[in-house]
Amino acid sequence: MNKKKTTPDQIHYLQHQTFSENEPSTLLRDFSSLLDFIGTDGIPVSGKNHLIATKLLPPLNQLMSHPLELTLKRPQQKSFPHINGLYLLLRASGLTQIAFEKKEARLRLDKKVFANWISLNPTERYFTLLHTWRLRGRDNILESGSGYENGLNRSLLFFHYELNGGISLKEKPNALDDIKYRPGFHNIALMELFGFIRIEQDRALSLENWPIVNIFPTTWGNTLLNNFSEHTNRFYKHFKNKSDEEMIASWRSELKTYIPILEKDLKQPESEKIPDSLYIFKVALGPVYRKIAAPGFIDLEWLACSILSAFKFDNDHLHEFVYKNCYGITERVVHSYMNSNEPYTSDCIIDDLPLHKGMELTFHFDFGDDWLFQLVVESIESNDPKYSEPTIIEQKSTPPRQYSY
Repeated sequence: MNKKKTTPDQIHYLQHQTFSENEPSTLLRDFSSLLDFIGTDGIPVSGKNHLIATKLLPPLNQLMSHPLELTLKRPQQKSFPHINGLYLLLRASGLTQIAFEKKEARLRLDKKVFANWISLNPTERYFTLLHTWRLRGRDNILESGSGYENGLNRSLLFFHYELNGGISLKEKPNALDDIKYRPGFHNIALMELFGFIRIEQDRALSLENWPIVNIFPTTWGNTLLNNFSEHTNRFYKHFKNKSDEEMIASWRSELKTYIPILEKDLKQPESEKIPDSLYIFKVALGPVYRKIAAPGFIDLEWLACSILSAFKFDNDHLHEFVYKNCYGITERVVHSYMNSNEPYTSDCIIDDLPLHKGMELTFHFDFGDDWLFQLVVESIESNDPKYSEPTIIEQKSTPPRQYSY
């Protein structure tokens, strides 16, 4: 990474940069448009990766500062790089929850986190989103199986080592294909929204849906990203075993010497657990379901056994519980026989999970036949003494046979 020290001119630029809906670019304006679009009622999202419903993408695109004129008949979320990048920040910020209602997954604002967001000034919001991108901006929030590589890190490499003074796609026609995959169009869009780069478009010269022909670094991009890279290298050189969160906290502290108004960050509220809690899970395997009441003190190994028993399956294979946390990042709790760094189901109780009403989990059983049970948290309430162990309280249809023989 770039190891140049921040220059006096750049320090001056840091001290005098204004942050608003349109400065240093339109990040805060477009992020606010996305939050308003979600509103108090939330919006429908896909069941797998929880992406914005296809029918909502065109109207949302028109609210963006950089709307695209697509000719695709069935555009996907990734067809709108600015929306895709903003959605990555939204999920990674912890501002939203996914809840299942009437068989539909909906994206809703977390009221407590959103209230915290409203209390931040524009400068604090800008850097909250930048730090979010660095700490949790992983592509697997947008697409399953796409890995854990950090989007801002990839963008920094592109900015420092590939962009240089700018890229003309007229002179390098193959460069767009490279950029599409690394750092990725959504990361390029975020670089533009943060004000790090300036993009020129010309549909007459490019047949792409996003007709980029030139990309140039901005003075602000050189200033802030050089400062961040210099601080990152210095921090990890002296503190080899420190975490990314500690590095970001250190950088925030340094930035405050240049930008005193940068005081607060977005915080997740403490989880409020119901004492002696009881969880009602609707466990579905296709059209077949069982509703299971389970006290919060039981471990996930016990819950797994109860699910298999409810569907008349033998407990003769490995299993795991899979869910997305409040940042949209996939988490796993796995069978104790698996060689993994993930927590084990025998060591984790239900109360340990960050569950909320409407949350979905997947119980993955038998990694050969891949039985995928969908669990939805229907309610969380105070425990009834009669439910001292997992209990079936409602059922529908006959389960499929575990084996065909």
